[in-house]
Amino acid sequence: MMPVSRRRILTYFCNGFIALAVGCRDKEQSAEGQEKHPTSIPRYGGIYRRPLALEPFTLDPVFITDIYAASVAQQVFDGLVQFDANLNVVPCIAKSWKASYDGLVWTFDLRQGVKFHHGREVRADDFVYTFTRFLHPRTASPRAWLFERVQGAQAFLAGTAERVEGLQALDAYTLQITLSQPYAPFISILGMVQAQVVPREEVERLGAAFGRQPVGTGPFRFVNWVAREQITLEVNEEYFEGRPFLDHLHYRIITDPQRAMAEFELGTLEDTVIPKDLLTPLRSDPRFKFFRKPVLATLLLWLEMRDGPLSNHKVRQAINYAINREAISNTIWQNRLVQAHGILPLGMPGYNPDLGGYPYNLAHARQLLVEAGHPEGKDLPPLELWTSVASTLVLQEHEAIKRDLEHLGLKIELFTAESWQHYKTAVLGKRPGAMYRYAWFADFPDPDNFLFSLFHSQSPSNYGHYSNPTVDRLLEQARSEGDYLKRIESYRQIEALIMADAPVVNLMYSTSEMLFQSYVQGMELNPLGERYIPMKKIWLDATPRVSLATPKPQ
Repeated sequence: MMPVSRRRILTYFCNGFIALAVGCRDKEQSAEGQEKHPTSIPRYGGIYRRPLALEPFTLDPVFITDIYAASVAQQVFDGLVQFDANLNVVPCIAKSWKASYDGLVWTFDLRQGVKFHHGREVRADDFVYTFTRFLHPRTASPRAWLFERVQGAQAFLAGTAERVEGLQALDAYTLQITLSQPYAPFISILGMVQAQVVPREEVERLGAAFGRQPVGTGPFRFVNWVAREQITLEVNEEYFEGRPFLDHLHYRIITDPQRAMAEFELGTLEDTVIPKDLLTPLRSDPRFKFFRKPVLATLLLWLEMRDGPLSNHKVRQAINYAINREAISNTIWQNRLVQAHGILPLGMPGYNPDLGGYPYNLAHARQLLVEAGHPEGKDLPPLELWTSVASTLVLQEHEAIKRDLEHLGLKIELFTAESWQHYKTAVLGKRPGAMYRYAWFADFPDPDNFLFSLFHSQSPSNYGHYSNPTVDRLLEQARSEGDYLKRIESYRQIEALIMADAPVVNLMYSTSEMLFQSYVQGMELNPLGERYIPMKKIWLDATPRVSLATPKPQ
């Protein structure tokens, strides 16, 4: 068994971020998206208050599907590996690991002395239990796919095996995972919050309540959860990386973004996310620290191509050429979102800066409609343009798209779903001739998470019902390719094929914008967004300008 070179793993991710642009005030943040450390010595103590725009359903990693739960759980739990500021995979509870030449057998050496919050030391069989729990039919985890390539997973899921053959504790501190087939993104998946370790005795003691009373190994331990108000964490004094600086984290549930911004300005929050649909002067207010960084996310329009008018690829190509993305980015979003030229976002391994995409070209779009047999939109029914976001800027964006497509001769009707849940279950992918606004945020930093998840014909996230046998075959091959350069070339070839088929309109690449109080130090943003801010590195440089007491929700 040959060790996988750490340099190779780091290079895999670093290469993807060479061209990553970061916009921020130079005096506050370095070019890598990390705050320049002040000359003062870090201080211990203090309460840090963060807003949550939605209340999590659960903090149990096996059931987490939303960024709000992930943001909190990331502080309570740890996994085998973690991501640094540039999304390199670095050690966490696993101090080292190696893989066989064929990429099937992974062996992890665990640190000794890492303890769960209730006092017991973490052992290798805790990871066997955690990963087996994902695959148990009774668990019915929405993230079971994370471990479906482990040897014996399918038999265990089907109930024909009593254990998952590929999960083994070789001894107290050695974990071995055997895959049924090579899967290049596997080490990145292990850095997700869903792959973090849980103690069997606490899960079984608490049952369903474990999601509201979580026990992990992380830098902060759970204290309490007041429904619709606040989740409170306290420092883990025995954290294996050393005691974090902060004493407490208060996650305040504030669903109104305007209220969150107002409370931040008053000093009752230490940070706040600036919503994409909010243009606020606080971004340039010298009282605060403003951070802006591209994130691994693409905003797109799904084109329902299963049947109806959008089943013709030349109609879909015409729509792509007819939308003036540059004007939308400049005038509506004021360059806070970056015009997209492809599917893979800035910073993603495999991102192709030479991909031309679909530049605005109304004359060529009209010619494509002629070739499709629909000159000036003749015989095409009205097309529906849907969104679940009813903000002013999103509606302006859709009005601009409508005008652009009407210049092409198409008839466009605008619709807004009553809620995200209604949009996902009753609208998305269910209306012939429809276009759906959708944002895809990376679960882990690998092109497989975009291209396979969105465009493989059997993927549940393929909302436009795109199907291309060649793309399916190449996606499956790319998952097993162990050579980094060959794999990147494969994904660039796959992306070009998908772009030619035009199942989506790639509108914008997303960014994360955050405000911090001036006394907050040690902030570190990575391209997975604000959910992966390592709170264990943050400290408060001075006493906040208002009391640390949290005001009662109005």
